Amino acid sequence: LPLSAAANLRPGAEQKVVFITARVHPGETPSSFVCQGIIDFLVSHHPIAKVLRDHLVFKIAPMLNPDGVYLGNYRCSLMGFDLNRHWANPSPWAHPTLHGVKELIIDMYNNPEGENICKYYIDTHAHTLMLTQRSRGVLEGEILANQRRW
Repeated sequence: LPLSAAANLRPGAEQKVVFITARVHPGETPSSFVCQGIIDFLVSHHPIAKVLRDHLVFKIAPMLNPDGVYLGNYRCSLMGFDLNRHWANPSPWAHPTLHGVKELIIDMYNNPEGENICKYYIDTHAHTLMLTQRSRGVLEGEILANQRRW
């Protein structure tokens, strides 16, 4: 789901991308609400949302584990995998959503034109015991530095 001003989405335009994912663990329902809140804000008429849309492209994968969510699993996919533990080498067959998202992010870095530049990655989670929000993201330079961990 790409969100931005139309001028940012035209072919050939340099796109500074913020990539957002949610619901890698099916039982972390609050991450869906956080992701929905982000989407609702970004499409709103709020002046800050307009500035963000004018300068950035948001690419959002709102549910990385739809099969696990459908089945009511807490942590694993249909095939019994904790998808968050398979970022290093996702299988297109066993972990198709992870594989697709990772390929998209890597393609942004390997783009010779430099049109898509992933500036920030946000992965929303929830916690069973914490009552507050915590966020963790990766900045542009750290994505490639952490490639070994992927």
